[in-house]
Amino acid sequence: MLHSVRSRIPELYAFCHSAYRQPSLLFFGPYIVSSQEGVQQGDPIGPLLFCNTVQPLISSLQAELKLGYLDDVTLGGQVEMVASDVAEIVRAGSDLGLSLKVDKCELIAHSDLQVNDTLLQSFTRVEISNTTLLGAPLFPGPVLDSAWDKRCENLARAVDRLSTINSQDGLILLRSSFSAPKVFHLLRCSPSVSHPSLATFDALLRRSIQQITNCCLSDSQWIQASLPVRDGGLDVRRVSQLASLAFLASAASTLSIQDDILNDCIKSDSEFFQRYLSAWSATFGDVQDTLPTKQPFWDLPGVLEDKALVEAILNSMHLWASFLAASTHHSGDDCLPCPSPHSV
Repeated sequence: MLHSVRSRIPELYAFCHSAYRQPSLLFFGPYIVSSQEGVQQGDPIGPLLFCNTVQPLISSLQAELKLGYLDDVTLGGQVEMVASDVAEIVRAGSDLGLSLKVDKCELIAHSDLQVNDTLLQSFTRVEISNTTLLGAPLFPGPVLDSAWDKRCENLARAVDRLSTINSQDGLILLRSSFSAPKVFHLLRCSPSVSHPSLATFDALLRRSIQQITNCCLSDSQWIQASLPVRDGGLDVRRVSQLASLAFLASAASTLSIQDDILNDCIKSDSEFFQRYLSAWSATFGDVQDTLPTKQPFWDLPGVLEDKALVEAILNSMHLWASFLAASTHHSGDDCLPCPSPHSV
């Protein structure tokens, strides 16, 4: 590892050498463990040091598709080429102090593909429709259904428990931890638009808001609650509305990286990306040639549409005044009580 730093990023060598030139002593009760392999857990530059060490190996492979995320490596191409690269990883990895965890390896291929390599045969066989990459299902099917079922089960459990704590605390936790932020990785990486579980997830969010506010929300009130705070809502966003724009923003912001990764592969436009882009354009208008990479661009037209829908239903001065007050600048700022300097 230190040799790789000296060869590839010498400006960090003095620092890394001072940190790793000697084994570290780890204390566990009466025991002392000598830590002398790999980076220390919690080291901020640990991922960089690991990736810098294995990068020459990944770059030397011959498969059409080769990419790595820390110690997760994905190869794609002809069976013989992939088998040769896997053998090279085993051989060169041993020189680096790395070993291949065969029981965690997967062979993703059609069921009729014949594989004669002994090492590849020992991998867990996975159908293409059941493929996941870094925890994200790549295609609609049982794996995506299972992922969304798990998210809905977790939210249902959280909704029941949030009803037992202070309302303001419950709202903050719901908005910041258990609602859309909990599933953004899935929305951005997997084709989830129109998935039936989105409606289930939104229904659970609505039920939680009703429990926290102790009132039954009409459809228009639920739409208002799902608006951002600056637009008069509670910012508990509906995932059915976020699904397409989260995917579009993610795809648009990673186009250059996709081109680099797929440089040697036969490339075609993503079916899901083009479908979602066409649907968005049909509703909100054409997009410029250089696709915007920020999610607020894709989100704003839908927010304005929902806000106009809420405003159209406000049929009294009282409702108008309440909505205007909720959407006034700084109306959603959190204020903490400041104790009097003379209080005891």
